[in-house]
Amino acid sequence: MGIAADLAAQPAAVESQYKPKVEFDGRTGFIDSDPHLAGESPAFDELLAKHGLAGQGVRLDPDRPVRISRWQNFAGEWLQADRFYVVAEQPGAVTAERLIAQIVDHPAAHRPAVGGGPAVFNFQASDLQIGKSDNDGTDGIINRYLGSLDRAVEKYRQLRRLNSVGPVHLMFPGDCVEGNQSQNGRNWWRTDLTLTDQIAVFEQLLYTTIEAFSDDTEQLLVDVVNGNHDEAQRFQTTRPGDGWATHAANSVSKGLTRNPAAFGHIEIRTPDPERGYMTVAAGDTVFTIAHGHQWRRGKAMDWWAAQAFHGQNPGAADILVHGHYHTWELETTDKRARIQSSTLDGGSNYYREMYGSEARRGALVYLTQAGDVSDLSLV
Repeated sequence: MGIAADLAAQPAAVESQYKPKVEFDGRTGFIDSDPHLAGESPAFDELLAKHGLAGQGVRLDPDRPVRISRWQNFAGEWLQADRFYVVAEQPGAVTAERLIAQIVDHPAAHRPAVGGGPAVFNFQASDLQIGKSDNDGTDGIINRYLGSLDRAVEKYRQLRRLNSVGPVHLMFPGDCVEGNQSQNGRNWWRTDLTLTDQIAVFEQLLYTTIEAFSDDTEQLLVDVVNGNHDEAQRFQTTRPGDGWATHAANSVSKGLTRNPAAFGHIEIRTPDPERGYMTVAAGDTVFTIAHGHQWRRGKAMDWWAAQAFHGQNPGAADILVHGHYHTWELETTDKRARIQSSTLDGGSNYYREMYGSEARRGALVYLTQAGDVSDLSLV
C-alpha cells in the first residue's frame, strides 16, 4: 500500500461546525449571526426578529463594537460570522423604531385569550311592565319580548360556534309587571290586565324563555329581582323582597321540579326575602343584580362603592346589573362594569309629553368570562 493509500485510510478529523449563539439576561448579552460570505453582514433587525427579540427593548451596545470572525473554507471562500453585543433599552426610553418594530412583528390573533373557564352567555331583560296600556299596550310588550328572545337565541348559537360557551344566564332585573303600587296606585287605571293576569303572563314568559335555551346548555341559571312596580304593597311596609316578580319566579321554580329529567339542570334564584337585590356567581364572574330604584340616576357606582365600603356582598361583584332607567348603558372601570337594561314597554306618554324622549327597546345579550364583558348588543 502506498503512502497516499495509507493516508486515505487514516480516520479523518471531524470538523467542528460553527454554531451561532444567543445570550441575553434581560440587561446585556450578544447575538451571533449564521456564517455568511465575508462582507455580507445580515441586518441587525433581522437577527432580532429571528431570535424573538424584536420589540423587546433590545439595542446594540454602543460601547462594544461588533466582533467579526473570518475563516476560509475548503472551497477557498472567505466566511464571516458577526457577534453583536446588545443591551436593554434604558428604563423609560421610548423610540419610534422600537415601537414600530413591535407593531410590525405582532402576530395576528383571531381572538385575545381570556383567563378562567368557558364564557357565560347572558340574557338581560328588564322593565317589561306587563299590563301597561300606553301606546301598543301589553300586546306590544309581548311581541317585542318574543322578538328579542328569538334574536337572543340566534345570537347565542352564533357565539357558541365562535367561543367556548358554558352556562346560559337569564336575568330579569325588575319591573316585570306594571303592578298597582307605583305612584301610590295612580297608575292602576292605565293598565289593560288585572294584577293576577299580569303575573300569569310573566310566569308564562319565564317558562317560554327557559324552554328556548334549556335543550342547548348543560347549565341554565335564571335570576329574578323585584322592581318598584313589582312591589306587593306600600301602604304597609313588608319585606324588601316581597314582590310579584320573585313570586312568579318561585312558582315557576316549583313547577320545574315536577320534571327533573328535563329541567334538573335549571336553577332559578331570587333574593333573600329581606333583600331587594342579590349577589350571585355565573361561571367565573360575580354579578350583583338589582332593579336600580335604590339610587338616583347617575349614582349607581356610588351606591355600589358604599355597599362595598360597608362590607355588603356587592363588594364581591365584578358586574352590577340593573334596569329602572329605561335606556341601556355600559359603564366600566378597570375591574368593574355596570350594565343597565333598556325597556320593553311601550313607553310613557307622560314622559314623552314632558321631555320628548323615547327609549330604544329590547333585551341585552353578552358574554362574560373571568369578570370581563364582551359581545354586548341590544336585541
